Formats: sequence, C-alpha cells, structure tokens
Amino acid sequence: MPAHKSPIHAVTFDAGGTCLHPWPSVGSVYAKVAAAWTGRRFSPRELSRRFSELWRTRTEFDHSRAAWMQLVDEVFAGLVEEPPSRTFFGQLYRHFGQPEVWRVDPHLRPLLVRLRARGLRLGLISNWDLRLRPLLRALKLEPAFDAIVISAEVGFAKPSPAIYLHAAEILQVAPEQILHVGDDPRADYEAARQAGYRAVLLVPGQKHVRRPSIGSLRQLAPWFRHFAGLQLRSRTGI
Repeated sequence: MPAHKSPIHAVTFDAGGTCLHPWPSVGSVYAKVAAAWTGRRFSPRELSRRFSELWRTRTEFDHSRAAWMQLVDEVFAGLVEEPPSRTFFGQLYRHFGQPEVWRVDPHLRPLLVRLRARGLRLGLISNWDLRLRPLLRALKLEPAFDAIVISAEVGFAKPSPAIYLHAAEILQVAPEQILHVGDDPRADYEAARQAGYRAVLLVPGQKHVRRPSIGSLRQLAPWFRHFAGLQLRSRTGI
C-alpha cells in the first residue's frame, strides 16, 4: 500500500489485549470462580493455555453469550463433571463485566492525554458484547474517546471494513487520516488497512520500534516521530 502524505487527524484503538487486559489472567479468573463453585483447585496456567489455544480457532467469534458459553465449556472439558454452562458460567460471565477483573494498560491514559493535546480525535473499535460500555464507564475511560464502536451494538465486527468505516463517520475524519492501533494482525492491522486506515500492530514485549509494529503503547509516541511519513496534525509532533 502506498505511503500516505496527508496528516493524521484521529487515532483509534482496539480494546481487549490493547487497552484492557484480564487481571491477573484469564486462567486465574476462571480458576477462582470454578474453585468457589466446585470446592476444587484448578491450575490458572493450564486454563490460560486451554483458553489461548481455543481462542486462536475462533476466527468468526460473535461475542454473544452463547458463544462465550460454548468456549468456556470447551476450556473446562474433562476437568469438571458438569459443563460450566450448567453450573458456574453465569457467575463467570457476570464476573468479567466487573472492573476489578480488568487492568487498563498503564501507558494508555497519558498517551490519550498527549494525543488529545495535539488536537487528535480518539476512538475505540472493539469486537465485544454489551458489557463493554458499562465496563468502560466504570473504569472512567468512556469520556476519553470521541467514538466508541462496539460490534454487539452496531451489528458488524472486525475484520469487516464496515466497523472501521462506521467509526470514521462518527469521528468525521476520512479513513486515510486515521491511525488504528491493535494487537490482532488480521482483525486490527490488515482489516484497518483494507478500510483505508493506516495501522500499527501492537506486539507485546517487542523491544525495538519497528515499522509497522510497536512493543507497547509507550512506543507509539516515538513511533510517530520516527516515521516521518505518518505526520501528526500538529507540526511539532508528540
């Protein structure tokens, strides 16, 4: 794709895995709720491993309650006598809607302040269910964004370009003047580019800033400065 010359007027972010992270881990939360129900101990590491392996197979996950129920049943297959859908799934589902189960990326809030100070509009584009907006409100993140586009609310999900184009309409910024930041190569990086956005892939743990990826949100500001082809609206940069 040819390099863009027009300045960036908006930055959008993915939610889960980019701005928000399960705390202390998916497996830890699963183990805690399952133990409270069954009276047995479960390995958080094993549950996290099972979840990660199954999650990679969900290329068309619709984030409905039924889809989550099926996934959780598969995570616990062979570990419990009755599937979670008949026992503790409801408790687990409600638990993941609570702010104490999530941690906001430590670099996100100062980054949003700096971007806002440069006159950029900010958006959040997420494949998530209806629990996300109340969660953002509880985490005091909702006011930080000019547009919050959630797949369960709008009826289409990443990697469809439609969700990106919808966000661009709300932001009132042309797609080619928006930079999207997310951790999924297909749903965030490739899909955003197909919608006309510019994109940078978040690869946690990456030590050096390399196009087109960053190792943490902390690297986004120097990434802007390093790649002059992606100019900010402000001539002074970030």
